[in-house]
Amino acid sequence: MSRVFFRTSYVLLFLVGLVLPADGQHLPDGAEDWYLETSDGVDLFVVEFGAAAAPGDTVVVLHGGWGAEQSYLWSAVEPLTGQYHFVFYDQRGSLRSPAPDSTISLQRFVSDLEDLRSELGQERLTIFAHSMGSRLAYAYLRKYPDRVRRLALAGPLVPTGSGVGNKQKMRKARKQFVQWAEKREKAEVAEEGLDSDSLSDREKTARWRIGFAAGNIHHVERWRQMKGGRAFYNGEIAELINENTPDSLRANQVKALRTSEVPVRVIIGDHDLVDFGLVSWPAVADTLRNVEMTTLENAGHNAWVDHPGRFNDALRRALDSSAE
Repeated sequence: MSRVFFRTSYVLLFLVGLVLPADGQHLPDGAEDWYLETSDGVDLFVVEFGAAAAPGDTVVVLHGGWGAEQSYLWSAVEPLTGQYHFVFYDQRGSLRSPAPDSTISLQRFVSDLEDLRSELGQERLTIFAHSMGSRLAYAYLRKYPDRVRRLALAGPLVPTGSGVGNKQKMRKARKQFVQWAEKREKAEVAEEGLDSDSLSDREKTARWRIGFAAGNIHHVERWRQMKGGRAFYNGEIAELINENTPDSLRANQVKALRTSEVPVRVIIGDHDLVDFGLVSWPAVADTLRNVEMTTLENAGHNAWVDHPGRFNDALRRALDSSAE
């Protein structure tokens, strides 16, 4: 295992590091950016683009992390901008939304999302969440069940309190994930001629990106689509949330899904790091009557990079309220 991947794979297993695409700071065509002043005076950076805003076609997007930011998800929704209006924001403490450490908590994140809903004038929210953003979606649904229209979850974490799944199988799956990603990283590094101890900084960056891609996508050869990363991620946010969030708020997240009538649509690749080999999510979905799951074969955590067309079709179905 290369030293680069050892560092990144540990982070990936705990979902506190994400790969970010090349568009970085450049706004999508037709986008508007502004700042939301939250109820405690913190400014959150907001970007919105797509079709004209309306109650049924406005989608609030929750990025992963904790401590990542929004821009890596722009390309995931771009094909649907003619049909939906997307609202993104950097969660507090993330890149363009600095905040005091003492205010970084899951309960505060929930309040921020409620502040955004109020500012947007939406009676209920349609939410698209990726990765750790699902934790925020569960918590918001728990506190404001009547203010959620539907949830579309891509690569979501298994909700706590589900009580299903074999822990031994899950531990084995995590080990298999590391081995799988390590093997693919090593092969791609060799293919690119980067398996040398003497690399330029540019080459070291390329090798680092390959390590990220090996954990986040199935088609590791597409690592060039995964530019960005380090400056876009604040690893301290996860630690602060753990310190400042009561255990009761993180416990039994599945209860919010089980007691809700809100449609929940899960999109997950069979090589996703959150549930490698799908040893947990299918069993969880079977216990929740309002949850439907779409599995994408040969896809990882950033499934829209692996299979853009199939992911877009799945997301379109997940957001389509007319099918209800």
